[in-house]
Amino acid sequence: MLIGIDGNEANITSRVGVGQYAFNLLKNLYLIDKKNQYIIYLKNPPLSDLPKENKNWRYKVFGPQKLWTRFALPIHLFTEKTPLDLFYSPSHYSPAFAPCPTIPTIHDLGYLQFQSQFTKKDLYQLINWTKQSIKKASHIITVSNFSKTEIEKIYKINPKKITIAFNGVDEPLKINSKDQQKILSSFNLVSKNYYLYLGTLKPNKNIPFLIKSFAQYLKQKEISSLHQGRMSEGQVGLVIAGKKGWLFDEIFSAVKQEGIESNIVFTDFIDDIQKTTLYSNAKALIIPSTYEGFGIPVIEAMKLDTPVISSNIAPLKEVIQSNGFYFDPTNQKELVDQLIKFENSKPSEIEKIVKSAKIRADFFSWKNTAKSVISVFEKFKK
Repeated sequence: MLIGIDGNEANITSRVGVGQYAFNLLKNLYLIDKKNQYIIYLKNPPLSDLPKENKNWRYKVFGPQKLWTRFALPIHLFTEKTPLDLFYSPSHYSPAFAPCPTIPTIHDLGYLQFQSQFTKKDLYQLINWTKQSIKKASHIITVSNFSKTEIEKIYKINPKKITIAFNGVDEPLKINSKDQQKILSSFNLVSKNYYLYLGTLKPNKNIPFLIKSFAQYLKQKEISSLHQGRMSEGQVGLVIAGKKGWLFDEIFSAVKQEGIESNIVFTDFIDDIQKTTLYSNAKALIIPSTYEGFGIPVIEAMKLDTPVISSNIAPLKEVIQSNGFYFDPTNQKELVDQLIKFENSKPSEIEKIVKSAKIRADFFSWKNTAKSVISVFEKFKK
């Protein structure tokens, strides 16, 4: 088969979310699938870390960039000398019109539930272009049972038309202790003396809630120490790692309002070496999201033996199962209680959870994601 793919989400330097999904999927399709031929369509020349061209894999770069999926891409698809057998989009946006079957990946439908968290332009595109992609799709790929159920319910789609290709994660990097210490020192951190949040700074991640809850936790810890007639140990910190998304001003305001500037470290975007180091040396990952389609950071943490303290929303529970500590993401007291419970747990109890979590995490690999996507492609074999 000759398969076209929109590679633009993968062709960026700071990859998070859909960009991370698209890049790792392309990389693994390239490694696994030696039978089909691929054309990767781009607005800009491919970055150096994208797969190299060969007889089964090539790139086509063209513009204009504005409204690319609406006009430039469809025109090129209709003028191809050799027609495509299908076109795949790792994101929500399939070409506006195409001469072949189209398959989008719909990651989640959070924009419908949290419309105030998006600009008017982005919201218009998400609502209208996603709906068009879904309605015109010959098949749909999504990343979790939760998202599949939402797509079925909201867009009245036959479940047989939707395939789940779970997100994956790479095998953790091996980083020596000296390099890890340098990275920790660059952020003024001490190993096992901080909690970690990792993800883009945007509304559905619920970071102001996390900051306010963490302030309450610090107060409760201080009171407990005083009642026990001892000085509190070195103050535990909270690391918020990830690049700024949108509507993030409230996050920084919350830190000032709570007066805990000295307890919070903002890293901005971090590379894979920094990310692995921060996971490996954290007391635990805290993921307070009110909405997710999947939750890649929890898998990354579980792979590195880092305990997970998570909001109890359905997609995160689907991934973590019984291998974490849960709280209601609207209830600060519950998160504080879970932090205290975690710190008071016996090391043997934590070790048991961590060991089980790692086994669960091994199920999620980009190789498995690619295999699931290829199985969908094979349905269109003539």
